[in-house]
Amino acid sequence: MNKLLSRLNNFEEYVLAFLLPFMCITIFVSTFFRFTNLMIIPWAEELARYCMIWILFFGISAAAKRGEHFCVTVFVRLLPQNIQKVLTVVRMVLMTGFTLFVSRFCIFVLQNQMRMGQITPSLQWPMWTMYSAVLIGCILMLIRYVAFGIQELRAEPGQQQ
Repeated sequence: MNKLLSRLNNFEEYVLAFLLPFMCITIFVSTFFRFTNLMIIPWAEELARYCMIWILFFGISAAAKRGEHFCVTVFVRLLPQNIQKVLTVVRMVLMTGFTLFVSRFCIFVLQNQMRMGQITPSLQWPMWTMYSAVLIGCILMLIRYVAFGIQELRAEPGQQQ
């Protein structure tokens, strides 16, 4: 399990490390060309928007691996250890339910997108590829949150992150 999570860490970090500079460079070049009247890149804004969406959904997974969703750590750490464990289980159940609900709805949306054959306006890419960021992000977040919750429950008192 740790090997899988380690590979997932590397994959997420590589994707995020590529997409953010790529998005910034795309916008910079497009803005520079438009400002200097060299040319207009009509697809740059759309590409940057889709990069931002993918960054967002990979980012929710990166936050989930540290358990940074739905938690006010200062207040939780003031509670007794057994209550902290109960809150960890409650968070895991809530996040699992949320990600499963969103994933199920996203699968329905993706199926409709594939059936309709809708494409993006400028890039002419299948729209379902853009919507799949939501599903992939939720699945990654589910994996991360379950792993974080198990780690928290196994941690000795005072060692929780």
